[in-house]
Amino acid sequence: MNKRLKSCFAFMVAVLLFASMSPAMASVPEKLPQPDGILVDDVIQNQFTVQFVGEIPDPNDDTDQVMDGTSGMVTHNIRQAILKDKTGHEETIKLGKEVKNYDQIKKDDIVTIRVERRVAFFVGKDELVPGSGDKTTKYSAPKGSKPGYVEVKESFLTLAIMKLDAAKKEVTVKLPDKTIKTVVTPKLDFSLLKVGQNVIVQVVSEQSIAVTTP
Repeated sequence: MNKRLKSCFAFMVAVLLFASMSPAMASVPEKLPQPDGILVDDVIQNQFTVQFVGEIPDPNDDTDQVMDGTSGMVTHNIRQAILKDKTGHEETIKLGKEVKNYDQIKKDDIVTIRVERRVAFFVGKDELVPGSGDKTTKYSAPKGSKPGYVEVKESFLTLAIMKLDAAKKEVTVKLPDKTIKTVVTPKLDFSLLKVGQNVIVQVVSEQSIAVTTP
């Protein structure tokens, strides 16, 4: 599995249906003009088939030898699912109590994970106030339906251009905390920029997971 997708997969499963439509917002402009350029615009998507879903004894629980006096040995179970992708690779995941629609997941269901990221920049836009901010909005499926979760993160940051190297596709910038960084930007149109400019960069990432019946 793609490393980036795998790390996102682990995160998405951990928060699967953790919150029901709970936006958490900070100071990001409500409306942005058209960007002057796009640095990154990519989508990664993968699908898995549920091979198993159910409860198994917790292999890490050493308290299952305790006797309750009436029904014999006390066991502690964990909820688990085994997912297989199109290449035959399997992932075993633990489903915590936060997965509120656990009982709706069935064998042979399709789990679709999607990661979309977009990085845009804006030059000389009077509508934008220099600074930084971020916003995260989360949505989950209602109780009783098939599991589904979407998280959208949006942030913006003002960067001061210190140096441009079109040959190497490198831009050296100063962050609001005065840190100096050099980044490689193969998709950047260097003709739009000059040393001394302030550029506002917007990053939007959307991660979603959905469980559907085939």
